[in-house]
Amino acid sequence: MALPFSAHGKKGRMMKMKKRIFALLPLFCLLLGACAAPTEHGSESTVAPALSEAGAPETRFLTRDALYDKLKGAWAGQMAGVVLGAKQEFWYQGTMMPDDQVEDFSALNINDAFWQDDLYVEITYVEQMRKTGYNSTLKQMADAFKDSAYPLDHANKIGRENLQNGIEAPDSGSYLYNLHCDDLDWQINADFVGQLYPGAPDKAAARAFELGHITNYGDGVYGGVFVAALNAAAYTASGIDEIIAAGCGAIPDGTKFKTILNDVLGCYRQGLSWRECWQEIQTKWGDDDRCPWYGYGPANIDAKLNAAYILIGLLYGEGDFIDSMVIAMQCGQDSDCNPSSVGGILGTYYGFDGIPASCVRNLDEDGTRFSATTLSFRQTVDACYKLMNDSLSEYAVAEEDGYRIAVRKIAAVPFEQWPDMPAVEFQAAVRADGSVALRMNAVDKSGVRSIRLDMGDGAVFYDALSSYKYEKAGLYTIALTVTNNNGGIFEKTVEVQTDRDFPAAAENRGEYRNLAPAGYPLCSVTAPDGSGSRDPESIRDGIKPQTGVWAPEQQYDTYLNNPLPHDEYVGYVFREDCTLDTLVFTEGMHFDNGGYFAGGSPEVQVLVADGDAFVWQRVDAAVSPAYPVGDAADAFGAHFESYTFAFAPIRCRGVRLLGHAGGDAHFISVAELEAYGAES
Repeated sequence: MALPFSAHGKKGRMMKMKKRIFALLPLFCLLLGACAAPTEHGSESTVAPALSEAGAPETRFLTRDALYDKLKGAWAGQMAGVVLGAKQEFWYQGTMMPDDQVEDFSALNINDAFWQDDLYVEITYVEQMRKTGYNSTLKQMADAFKDSAYPLDHANKIGRENLQNGIEAPDSGSYLYNLHCDDLDWQINADFVGQLYPGAPDKAAARAFELGHITNYGDGVYGGVFVAALNAAAYTASGIDEIIAAGCGAIPDGTKFKTILNDVLGCYRQGLSWRECWQEIQTKWGDDDRCPWYGYGPANIDAKLNAAYILIGLLYGEGDFIDSMVIAMQCGQDSDCNPSSVGGILGTYYGFDGIPASCVRNLDEDGTRFSATTLSFRQTVDACYKLMNDSLSEYAVAEEDGYRIAVRKIAAVPFEQWPDMPAVEFQAAVRADGSVALRMNAVDKSGVRSIRLDMGDGAVFYDALSSYKYEKAGLYTIALTVTNNNGGIFEKTVEVQTDRDFPAAAENRGEYRNLAPAGYPLCSVTAPDGSGSRDPESIRDGIKPQTGVWAPEQQYDTYLNNPLPHDEYVGYVFREDCTLDTLVFTEGMHFDNGGYFAGGSPEVQVLVADGDAFVWQRVDAAVSPAYPVGDAADAFGAHFESYTFAFAPIRCRGVRLLGHAGGDAHFISVAELEAYGAES
């Protein structure tokens, strides 16, 4: 059933659509081709104007008052949706929100939305357009975003840092510089783009594709394209099906983003409930997330999965403003952004006067400014209304009291996908003492097969070093190659300029001693974000705090709040062969969520030659005192206890302790690691 423009009632009332919204769903789901659905008038959602039976372009007319009301509804709808789900944002990861956790709008304050980044980041772009026009250049928009000062995260954060470091758009959003490029940041920021192109989803999609590369790439950009096209189509659509057709049609075939949309539509066509549809999508796509911060756990901030939840809300909500937002929210993950997108789209479709009164109760239209902006709600709507009129003047026909807009066909934006390669964060920086700090974080669902680190001075390592000292000062190019189990390769080079020589020590060469100062620290986590020291050099600084004291700054821990069980390690590699027989491990601090090896003693591994390569090999070691067995802090001794691992002398290029990372957050801690032996 398609709703005509006049089907919404007075404020606080709207007609529900309880019939399936796709009488033509089989054709629509062959969106599996074009994703364009005939409307009740026989038109298509397409880049040239559609023709009526008489051969003239089909048009739709909106008064200026209706346009303003729809634009006002778009912003109010976003605010209602974000407030609905804000308290549960990312609480439900890979699970659905229970019905009893859904709050009634009577308990919510829509004005809490003024402090939500889902809205105020958009307004940064709107404010720039007020200065330089709705058709502001990519650079003008990127510069405005670069100069913003509010806190950001994920793709927005890295994109802004790239801009501030001289990496211009569109490179600022590329996977080459921004490993959050598939995250949903642009999806939650692009609503305003669609609002500026009433009835022209093709124009909105193209503009969103251009601007999206400030922060994103590929599927991350398509999230914004999808939402922008949905918003633009909502102005003139004769039904929810036509809105969805425009959004889906903007996405290229062959992309993961298009595939997941098709999967949702397929579930709907089969008559599955929204919960059954959610389960199908979770099973197939729940682990598809390359975000280096979320990619190892149940949280999923990928644009395409969260876009699927938007689509589930629009489909199964069947036109009901509240039900649609609630379903999108109950799908979980980013459970405030997704209902916010749905609310904005339906707010455009119904207009402000068609939104239930409970959803916009006590909205402060004039007093409160959106956080980090100069604009109130009304000023934001007024600014967008002016920009929208400027946009309409280029493709619509102005009449005395409104605009006549030709029905347009939607074409997919260009194809682009992040290649199959590990998601790797890698940085190299020279410390004040002249040594080089190395930070690497690699995430890949297929697993990391190999790491190759060429330091540019002839030294090549096959692990994640955390520190290095060049024998001679100079300019060096460090080359990192990481290969996943599918054969996908990540490559990056970084230049470092050092100003201090670190000649190999000759006076003690060949003597049995602690070789830690002669080695290079390595750790499974080189960029932790816990309370301990962030400098891996702390594991060989010679400082062993008194047993039992509280001194987090004297220990290095691998905290990343990784919720999945996994192994971690800490050790050293050497430039030349050494013969080792003892490790002395002074553990760091124990916390209620980790900081120790779980399940018993970690094992000693040494790096030995295997043809032209080196491999890690386990060696038998006697531990004194016995390492505790357990996976809770109370199973372990006091902070900063030392354990000696003794083993038969063995020739090797490295040594490490490896074991199960402990606690719910799965991390280890180390205050000092000594490796005893001599150069071979």
